[in-house]
This record gives sequence, C-alpha cells and structure tokens, in this order.
Amino acid sequence: SDSHCSLEAPRQELRPMVLPRRPTACKPRRAAKLRMGCEDTPGYAHLPQFDECLWVGNQYSAAVASFDTVISTITPLDLQGAESPALTTFGIPFEDMHGAETEDAERFARRSIVRGAAAVAQALASRRRTLVHCEWGQNRSGSICCAYAVLYLGWDANKAIAYMRRRNKADRRYEDQNPMSNKCFNGIMRSLAQGGT
Repeated sequence: SDSHCSLEAPRQELRPMVLPRRPTACKPRRAAKLRMGCEDTPGYAHLPQFDECLWVGNQYSAAVASFDTVISTITPLDLQGAESPALTTFGIPFEDMHGAETEDAERFARRSIVRGAAAVAQALASRRRTLVHCEWGQNRSGSICCAYAVLYLGWDANKAIAYMRRRNKADRRYEDQNPMSNKCFNGIMRSLAQGGT
C-alpha cells in the first residue's frame, strides 16, 4: 500500500471550478433505514486494483477527506449540503439518464467519460490522491474510473465493471445501491475496450 495515497481528515487546499447547477433529484428521506446513495458519508469507495490513489464517490465525498485531485461530474456539496464548486479540480459535467440516453446524450457521455479517464490518468501519473465523483458515486463516476482501467491499464470492460460493483458494495451501504447499472454507460465501456473512442 502506498502511504502517500492514504486519506487524511478534511481537505485544506481548495481549487475553484464552476460547474452548472445540478438538479435536486436527491431529496432526503426521513424514514429510510439506510441513507440514499447521494446522502451517505463518507460516500466513497477505494479502487486499489485500478490504482492505490483512486477513489470513486458521491456528491459529499470531496468534503469528507483530503484529495489532491477531484474530478466532478456535478457540483460537490460541503458537509452542510451547500454547493461547493471550490472542491472541484476538473469539472466534467454530464447526465445519467439511467440507460435511457438519447443518441446525442450517449455521444456526449462517451466524450465526457474519455475526458474524465484522461484526467484520472494525468492525476495518477503524478501520484495524486484522486477522487472521481457524481451524485451517487455509482454510474457517471464509476464509468470514468472503469474507462481509465480499460483505456490506460488494459482491463477487460466486464471485469472493470464487476470490480467497480464489488468495491462500491464493499466500502459503502445505502438505499437503492446499484452501482454500474446504466446499460448505456456499460456499453460505452465495452466499446472502448474494443478500441472505440
């Protein structure tokens, strides 16, 4: 294990980045036994087989631990639930339509996922503690991490998806937990593994 990549208490250094306002799809549920995936903290999973310095998480995870690089698909939240764009290093906004993406949305998602994977590769090449996050930490951010494994490490897409699912379920527990459930994004991973970009 690389001690440089271990996580520390809340981050001190903040970098400004403006992302578009995110929709308020994740509303708190008071009576649920488990928190929703967009509410649980610390809200991240470690991906050491991809890289010791890589984590994938939800909208709160950037505020919970000290990351050197934060790749955001939505504006992260601070621990009080307020939008905190200063926590973002690289903004790569795109939507998760849960597998119902239009052709245009799929093309945009593919470009965003590939850009995100390149940002991950750049950060990890410098041995930076890197978080990729979206609202729930399971589809958009998971796809970027899987694309990194496929494009830069030579992983098989199905193995990368299965690993992401295992790590999410090992490190987190939340209501409606269903990591890497977007069939469109998973199809993008398989296409990337076959040489499509």
